[in-house]
Order: sequence, then structure tokens, then C-alpha cells
Amino acid sequence: MKNQLRRLARVLLGLLLLLLLAAPFFIRPVDTTPNAQTDWYRQMMQRLDSLAAAHAPPVADTVMLVGYAKVNISPNYAVPTAGYGNRKGRPVQQVHDSLYVRTLWLQQGNTKVAIVSADLLIIPPEVTQLVKAQVAAAGLPWNNVYIGATHTHNSLGGWGKRYIGELFAGAYSQELVNNLAAQIIQSIALAGRHAMGASLQYEERRVPQLVRNRVLGDAAPEYDVLHSLHALLHNGEKVSLHSFAAHATTLSDTVLQLSADYPGALLARLEQQQPFAMYMAGAVGSMGPVEPAGSDWQQLSFMANGLADSLQQGAVAASVALDDQLWPVTLPLSLREPQWRFAGNWCFRHWLWSCLYGDYPAEIKALKIGQLLLVGLPCDFGGELMAPLQAYARQKGKYLMVTSFNGGYCGYITPDNRYHDDGYETRVMNWFGPGNAAYFSELIRRLVDVM
Repeated sequence: MKNQLRRLARVLLGLLLLLLLAAPFFIRPVDTTPNAQTDWYRQMMQRLDSLAAAHAPPVADTVMLVGYAKVNISPNYAVPTAGYGNRKGRPVQQVHDSLYVRTLWLQQGNTKVAIVSADLLIIPPEVTQLVKAQVAAAGLPWNNVYIGATHTHNSLGGWGKRYIGELFAGAYSQELVNNLAAQIIQSIALAGRHAMGASLQYEERRVPQLVRNRVLGDAAPEYDVLHSLHALLHNGEKVSLHSFAAHATTLSDTVLQLSADYPGALLARLEQQQPFAMYMAGAVGSMGPVEPAGSDWQQLSFMANGLADSLQQGAVAASVALDDQLWPVTLPLSLREPQWRFAGNWCFRHWLWSCLYGDYPAEIKALKIGQLLLVGLPCDFGGELMAPLQAYARQKGKYLMVTSFNGGYCGYITPDNRYHDDGYETRVMNWFGPGNAAYFSELIRRLVDVM
């Protein structure tokens, strides 16, 4: 018996030594080097300096042209769901309401821009790579495509490669990815075909009754601004783009029906009065919908009707007629090496991250429309970070609208003082920290300055 215990002890000791020797190949300490002392930060600042030396395209003596289109992306075959990790990509049981990709086309002189949003959890990186390679067929370069998602958690999956992608979106399907890319490009091409003269108006409304801080509770900061870009067409019609910060999660993970969640119901109601409306998820990090007692579908209706009522009857907090200057910008986004933490200040090494998720390029997109600056980010951007950024933009004579999910994805950007908190947003989904809240906020302020 003693000999057996000794042998077992030697085996366990050997395994322990083996693990200790192997550990450095899999894990490393988190890099806490201050942003300003890193090469990737300096590289990004150089890009912004170069942008500052550039100039917006001159405004030609022509009217603004506006077009629009939407393409149904609801699959006619069984697909996995996307949106909640604990679903593990379980298949859709039925389609509750159709999913779309929508495009608003803006053209002023020789400058053409497509604002695109899809009823998806995110714009998947695999789809983005195809759109970037093929979008010239729709008549404009990728630089001039401003893209985002509604962030519905009841959309189609099948677009994520490797373990993490399949955890949120089910088994990968190249056919589905190809179809989504083609449908996005089709929407862009259709939107540009019948553009007509229009004038643009930007509005902000405050709707605190429809958003909550889902991480820290009612006492924590919330971002309650409903952003709206209206195009008044010369034929008398109105089309519009809206953005809000509450997560599209009124439908729980037990609902296995395809649905655009409350953004889809909002747009359906608006399109009873106008020919076209679209929606883009805003600074959704930490921000959730208000969900009164009732079924998931009743909660969905509460959000959709509340936003629609605010648009039709609510007080306007800010309003400005936009001039015709269009300036689209797409910049490569430099980031710290991936730092997916599993405990404290320890994270997985880059090669393991690449195996689990993949290395996808990240970008920051911006679109200046007169006094309005849209900034598109590849993340769930924290709503708690927005108030000082909006105030900064107003001091500079601009209005700011930040949207998430611009075709890449680098996790959640949450306040830096919460980096060491346990939790889904701050640890599981904080992939490139620390210091990203300050970094992304600085990038947005720089864009406000130079554009």
C-alpha cells in the first residue's frame, strides 16, 4: 500500500511539474503598459495626425441625393441561432418576423456613402472580409461604407469560425456567410439606383424610461439619448435612421424564433407612416432595455412602442439642419495584443486566442454629415462613456452619434476603473484591455477635432 501511494505521489508530482513547465506556453501576465508608452498607440496617433492633415471633400454645388433599400435576409432553411452563449447555437424553430439588411445611400457631388445596418447580433468579421473584397461592384469603396447591426439576440447564426464564434453563433456555414455578404452588397447597390434630392435633419430625444444600466443597477449612469437622422425627400416622403443604447435583448435565451427584437418592431411601426426606416445599435455596453412585468413579447412591444411614441410625440432635446458636406473615413485600428483573462492578471497567450477566436483586422469608421459626426466601433461600446464625449462634441460645435459592431469585433469597452471587476462584460468579454475606455474615448475626441 505504501509503495502504491509513493508511486501515485511521484506521478502527481510529475504531472504538476509538467504543468508548471507547460504553463508559460499557454498563459502570461496581463500587459499593463500605459497606452502612451506603446508602439501600437503611437501608430494610431500617427494615423489620426495624417487624417488631420487631410481635408473633407469639397462641397459641390449640387443637392444632397438620398436613396434607400432593404433586402430580406431571413433564411429559408434551418439555421442555428445567434446571441446567447448558453444556447450553444441551438437551431431556430420558426421565423417570428423577417430579418433585413437596410441601406441609406447619401450622395453629394462625387462623394457617395452607404450607411448599412443588418438585423444581426454583429456584422460578422467573416462576412466583412467578403464585403470588403466585393463591394466595389456596388459602386463605392469600403472606405465609404458605414456599417453596423441592430444587435438582436434572436438572429441567425452560422457565421462564426472556431470555438468562440461557434459558442455564440452555432456551427459555421460558408454558404450562409456568402449569402449575407451578397445581400449586404445587393442592398447597397439597390439603394444607390434611385436616389433623389433631399434635405437632412438631425434630432436627439431623451428617453430615460426605456434604458437601464443592466450591470450596475438603477443608481449607475445610463445613456438615454435617442439619435435620429431624417432625410426629407423632394417628393415629400421622409426616411430615417435611428440609434439607441439599450441592448436588443427583450427576448430571452429560451425563445428560439428568429426576430429583430424591439428594433424590428420599432421600424415596422415607423414604416406604417413612411417608406423606409433603419436602426443601428448605439453604445450598448452595460445598457439594457426596461422590461416591465409580462411576457418577452409584451416587453418587446413596450420598448418598440415607447421609442415610436417618443419619436412622434416626445420633446426634442436637440435639432439641427445639416449642410451637405459628406466625409467618410475608415482607419485601421491598432490595439494591444489580445488579453483574454481567465483569472486576475493572467491571460491566455496570443496563439491560443487565435486558435479559439481568430485574428481579424479591426477598424474605426467615421462619417461627417455637416455638423453631425457618426463614429462606428468594432465592439460593444460602453454607454457610461458617452456623456462626456457628447459634451466634448457640443463644445466643438458638433453632434456625436456612436454606433457599435462595424464589421470587426473586439469585445466590450467598459469603464477602466471596472477592469478588475468580476463579471461577463468586464472579464469574460473584455479582450484587449486594460485602458481601452480611455483609448477609445481619446480616438473619438480626436475624430471630433480633426473632422
